Amino acid sequence: NMNHSIMLIGLAGCGKTQSCLGLLRNLPADTFMFYAMNMSFYTDSTLLQAMMENPLEKKAGKLYAPPGKLQLIYFIDDLNMPALDKYNTQ
Repeated sequence: NMNHSIMLIGLAGCGKTQSCLGLLRNLPADTFMFYAMNMSFYTDSTLLQAMMENPLEKKAGKLYAPPGKLQLIYFIDDLNMPALDKYNTQ
């Protein structure tokens, strides 16, 4: 009910992604939808905008929104990936 953005931080492999996806999958499907996006070294602003527009539908004129009356939650994974890590995981 708070409608706040959240950010999880932690070491690689500690379960941040799986914890979030588990919570998002348990949200009521008649109220919420989520869209997961993976960022990488190669993600630029144009690609990010295209990814964020993908789950939206055109409502009227220049208005875009989630389908029906759903509330959309964007899940952005690996937000801060300025360069490839030493394991080439992204």
